[in-house]
Amino acid sequence: MTENATTTTTIDSGLDGAAATVEALARALELHDYGRGRFGETAAHTARVTQLALALAEVVAPELVLDPQLAYGFRLHDIGMIGVPTSTLTKPGALSPAEVDEIREHPWLGERIVAPVPALGGTARQVIACHHERWDGSGYPRGLRGIEIPLPARVFAVADSFDAMTHDQPYSPAMTEEAAREEILAKAGVDFDPEVVAAFTALELPAQPSL
Repeated sequence: MTENATTTTTIDSGLDGAAATVEALARALELHDYGRGRFGETAAHTARVTQLALALAEVVAPELVLDPQLAYGFRLHDIGMIGVPTSTLTKPGALSPAEVDEIREHPWLGERIVAPVPALGGTARQVIACHHERWDGSGYPRGLRGIEIPLPARVFAVADSFDAMTHDQPYSPAMTEEAAREEILAKAGVDFDPEVVAAFTALELPAQPSL
């Protein structure tokens, strides 16, 4: 075996190992739905938002898509929800301040979960840790603002918010796609990176993934 072939085999094995780790973590998060009586919901959301975020990243910064960690981070963005009580996740109506704090811990919890995994320590960790940061600094957990927020997380924030708006949530019914686009456009420069929003508003939405 040549040196180049050995190197290629090692890299491929590393990627296979990373993919297996991501699959295991994703399945663990999906099993959390059992306790909520909504099995399959997390898998469906993750498939939709990953596809949409990748399509948006292709427009905003195509070089990002070359990094396999981008898709890993999109898929595992809510892995920290494993540490949030089921009673909080399923509560209809307004949450108490303490319950809001529980929800807001999930990016930090997720970052801690993936921290020991070298193959998730770059772009993937950025998405997991920062996807609830907001352009004006009002997000969480660190209150980052503007370009302090890693670009992969800024891209994902738009896709994640659109998916949440267009599907029923415990706290609100689904919007139409048109209404959700208008809401995101209105939040450009407040919640979202204006350049990412401009790319999103021009994006042809991908077909819904089949599970």
